[in-house]
Amino acid sequence: MRALQQEQIDHFFENGYTILPEWLEPSEVNVLSEVCDELLAEPPDDDQGGKSHDIGRGEDRRFLRHRHRDYPKLSDFVLGQQMKDLASAFVGGSPHLFNEQFVVKGPKTGSAFGWHQDGGYVGFDHKPYLSVWISIDDTTADNGPVFVLPRNLNQDIGLVPHHWDEDAKEMVGYDGPDPGIAAIVPAGSVVLFSSVTLHRSSRNTTDKSRRAYLAQFSGEPLLRPDTGKPKVFATAL
Repeated sequence: MRALQQEQIDHFFENGYTILPEWLEPSEVNVLSEVCDELLAEPPDDDQGGKSHDIGRGEDRRFLRHRHRDYPKLSDFVLGQQMKDLASAFVGGSPHLFNEQFVVKGPKTGSAFGWHQDGGYVGFDHKPYLSVWISIDDTTADNGPVFVLPRNLNQDIGLVPHHWDEDAKEMVGYDGPDPGIAAIVPAGSVVLFSSVTLHRSSRNTTDKSRRAYLAQFSGEPLLRPDTGKPKVFATAL
């Protein structure tokens, strides 16, 4: 993992995102690849028995959630010093792992994902957190890249209204014409964006799956106001 530059940090806060090409070491990409493939061999469990948002679409769009504790190498990666240093630059000096999951779009029919803010899925007021989207495979224009809609976080960190699209099984926060900026990146690249940054992804029309890993870090534990318990994780790095 390379050293973060101040211009990359500034770009994040001025645009809501920043892209770090080929940021991971090949050995780190291999860990993500191996764990992802092991999880893909398991039967789909789109909503974890009602514990998660039901946004999976079978082989078209699979979310392999919350399994770092089962894989020591993955846990070492997502909770390690490198991720702590990266997250600290954007959420402060005490980052906590909030959520982690693999996102896999199947070949040929891998479905798109509509415009949304990650914070739109939380369900209660919270400070913005950091989404770290990592490409396990080379991401092309044809296999479902992430698109971001720039936003100056120094001026606006609010959530927009979202509505649930029952057919697509997802929250949607924008229906406008702006196509956004595509993150076409090689394997091992990192796309950082805020939980208030609108983003989407297109369909995978290639003959291979498109695999990515998403880890999310908050500056403080995200606790449910009704129970005081973590929304997902609240693991200090």
